[in-house]
Amino acid sequence: MARSAKAGSPRATGRNSARRKLIVQRAAELFDERGVTHTSFEEIATAIGVKREALYYYFTDKIDILLEIIYPESVSLDDGFQRIMALDVSVRDKLVLAIENHLHRFNPNYLEMVLSVRRLGGLKPDPRLMPLLRIWRRYQRGWIELVQEGQDRGELPAHLDPKVVAYAMLGMCNSPSTWFRPSTELSIEDLASTFVELLLNGVLVSGQSPRIQAPGRDA
Repeated sequence: MARSAKAGSPRATGRNSARRKLIVQRAAELFDERGVTHTSFEEIATAIGVKREALYYYFTDKIDILLEIIYPESVSLDDGFQRIMALDVSVRDKLVLAIENHLHRFNPNYLEMVLSVRRLGGLKPDPRLMPLLRIWRRYQRGWIELVQEGQDRGELPAHLDPKVVAYAMLGMCNSPSTWFRPSTELSIEDLASTFVELLLNGVLVSGQSPRIQAPGRDA
C-alpha cells in the first residue's frame, strides 16, 4: 500500500498521471451524487473500471482523495479572503466581497466534503489533516479580525462579540451545503446577493421596528 502524501503536495512524478486525475474526478462526482459517507473506496474503483487494490498506488484511502479535492479549493478560498482584507475599502465592501468569495470558491459540493473530512478525521488524529486545518483556522481568524475592524471603524456594533458575529456569518455562508443546488431559478450569484442583503440590511422593511411580545400575552 502506498504511503500517504502530505495534503496539497504532489506525489512522485510517476503518479501524477491522467489516471490519478480520473480517480479524483470520478470520486468528486460520486461524492456529489451519493455523499461522501455513502461512497466507498471500492465504488470509486468500480466507477473507474479497476479493482480497489489499484487505487492504493495513488491514494491510501477516501480521506486521501478528499484532501486532494479540498486542499486546493481551501487554499484558493483563504488566498482570496486575504487579498480582500488587504484592500483599502470600507468594511461593508469587504464583507460583500468576502461573502461572494466564500460562496463562489467554496461551493456547496465542497462544503459537504469539508464536513465529511471533519467527521472522518475526528474519529482519530490524522496528521494528513493538519495543513488543511491550519488553513481553516487562519480563515476563521480572518473573519473575526474583519468584524473587529468594522467595530473599530464604527461600521459594526461595538457591543457584539466579534467571534459570535464572525461564526454566525460563516454559518450562514456554509448553510447551502444542506439544501442548495445551482439551477436556472437560483444561481450562486443569486445566493450571494441575497446573503449580502440579509447581512447588511436585514429582513425588515426600512423604518419599521419589530414588535416583540412574550408568548402567551395578549396583543
